[in-house]
Amino acid sequence: MASGIGLLFASKSIILKPTITASPLPSPTSTPKPTPTPSPSPLTFAQMNERFGPCAFVPVLMYHHVQNLDQAKAEGHQSLTVGDDYFRQQLVYLRDHGYQVIRTQDLINFFETGTSVPSKSVLLTFDDGYVDFNTTAYPILKEFGYSATVFLSTGLTENPGYLSWNAISDMNNSGLVLFANHTWSHRNVGAENAVVEKEIGTADTQLKEHGLNSPKVFAYPYGFQSDFAETYLAQNGYQLAFTTNPGSTQCKKLRFELPRLRIGNATLTEYGF
Repeated sequence: MASGIGLLFASKSIILKPTITASPLPSPTSTPKPTPTPSPSPLTFAQMNERFGPCAFVPVLMYHHVQNLDQAKAEGHQSLTVGDDYFRQQLVYLRDHGYQVIRTQDLINFFETGTSVPSKSVLLTFDDGYVDFNTTAYPILKEFGYSATVFLSTGLTENPGYLSWNAISDMNNSGLVLFANHTWSHRNVGAENAVVEKEIGTADTQLKEHGLNSPKVFAYPYGFQSDFAETYLAQNGYQLAFTTNPGSTQCKKLRFELPRLRIGNATLTEYGF
């Protein structure tokens, strides 16, 4: 009996639980968002001049082919072509709005001696050395008396679609056109150092043999520049080098990475003129 009673009491025993004071739940909060990284603001002309100057505002217009657009379409290079009608209209615009087409030597003189350039100066440049520069662009330039720089990939001369050395010589003798270095085979200068030396050096030699490339200026194929190429150009007497980076502020301390404006089939007002 005693054991039975003990079991009865045990079954009815009360187990006391500790009192727990609940902590208040935290107030819900939204997931924090990362602070956006601000985009750097473009430098003003004054800031560019202070850091990299002296600087001058000189738009450098970049062309490739200039020809009839139907012909360009048939030949498969419409994207690189400014129609001859558009090209003429662009030169008319420059003339009628008081722009001065200067030479690369004028920009070099500004960097070297501080010789001022007109306030409304532009440079005209043509890449690669296509035959239509001689047949189409050059006659229009002569009408206006405007000078230009043609960046030649010298190993492509005499090939179909490209200028011949005879045509180059004739235009050079006019005094309107500077023929300059665009490498030998249009290889970008991000290649191995030995390749870059060969590309720039071979073109340099060929241009010199034909009495060209004075002053010595360069344009990077595809617009791609490299530190090695800049150093090599400086060591070999080059005074300017042009990219395809957009912009019109030309600065002495950035003379081996100068910007240009790629021109298309539009009025020059579309490019801020």
